[in-house]
Amino acid sequence: MTVGGRFGSGSEEQLGYYSNAFSVLMILIAVFEALITTPLTVFNQKERPKDRPVFSGHMMMSAMLLLGLIAACAAIWISLEYSFRWLPPELAAVLIAVVVIAPIQLLREFARRWLLANLQARPAAWLEVLFAGLFLATLFVMVTINQVTAVYVFVLTGIVNLVGLLAWWKIFRKQFSFQRDGFQAQLQENVRYGRWVAGENVCSALTMYFCNWYLMFRIDEAAAGVFFACFTVVLLANPFLLGVCSILAPRAAAAFNQSGKRGLIKVLTKFGLLILTVLGLFSVLLWFFGEPITNLFFGPKYDAYFQANLDGNNWITAVLSLAMPLMGISYVSAFGLLAINRPFDNFYSAIAALLVLVTIAFSFSEPTLMTAAISFVASFFVAALCRTVFLVRAIYGSEPSTRMQ
Repeated sequence: MTVGGRFGSGSEEQLGYYSNAFSVLMILIAVFEALITTPLTVFNQKERPKDRPVFSGHMMMSAMLLLGLIAACAAIWISLEYSFRWLPPELAAVLIAVVVIAPIQLLREFARRWLLANLQARPAAWLEVLFAGLFLATLFVMVTINQVTAVYVFVLTGIVNLVGLLAWWKIFRKQFSFQRDGFQAQLQENVRYGRWVAGENVCSALTMYFCNWYLMFRIDEAAAGVFFACFTVVLLANPFLLGVCSILAPRAAAAFNQSGKRGLIKVLTKFGLLILTVLGLFSVLLWFFGEPITNLFFGPKYDAYFQANLDGNNWITAVLSLAMPLMGISYVSAFGLLAINRPFDNFYSAIAALLVLVTIAFSFSEPTLMTAAISFVASFFVAALCRTVFLVRAIYGSEPSTRMQ
């Protein structure tokens, strides 16, 4: 299998391969988050400070067990791919790079969420700064020598994540106590809680990246790459959203445990107004300036695609930006539902959003980037609406808020 593929460095096709492989990584992260990092965030607030080293050790042991299962499945898939050649060589090579570096990526995510679950926001920020600095520096070198291919970018991501992970472990390893007693019970609790979160996370990841696969197989790699370029500009707001929500998740859980529904409402309102204001302004910015910003980041060859295929107008970035405020509302409601122990409501909402996305996408007789963008925004409207309704009903309804199914 070739590394660079038959397409040039930084081409639309390479970005198309990268986007589809990245979606696989997001699904793995979704499963890992459901069974490990979300229970870590929620359950950590219930532990007494003196018991947290043992709890952290159990969660780390659970993480390593899940990573072993993922690695075994990846090895089987790689063997079958080499035997039967199911996928185009370029796409298969990128997917193999992803599954190889996935355990490192997942452990770094564990490190970040462990810091935030213990309300150590400053070390978490420094860890992210270290990662971003190393990644951007090495990516600049790759751009300079014209070697920006999907495989190389994923390999670079794995190396940089490993450096950040080693730095975290060197500093915080003494706050972990590895004991077998109680590990099985903790693992079972993770699975009981996380099975709903896993379903919701996987459906949400499929919703986020369905359009890339849809465009690749119904049009071509270039269409998927151009769509992902516009999507990447929209996701410039994602670090803000994920950063605020990483703080919101433990705060919401702590507020509900300490002050009940009244405390939870106060926290969700405060963070919700902040998120909605920032993402609303971001969407307004991209609605008016999405096209020049996209051209600034991705250059004339992406602009040429719009000239050849969409009458020279890039409205894709503007339409996709409408999803960001909806995503913010959806995230706030989702963390509220997790705090009051209703992960199944998040799962039902994610199923509804995915079904709407697929139905609308295939209802158009001719697939285009615009039909994909409209489908994407509609799915997030449904997700935000469903989660908000479920949250309001859970808070103000008579049904017990801690019911599990």
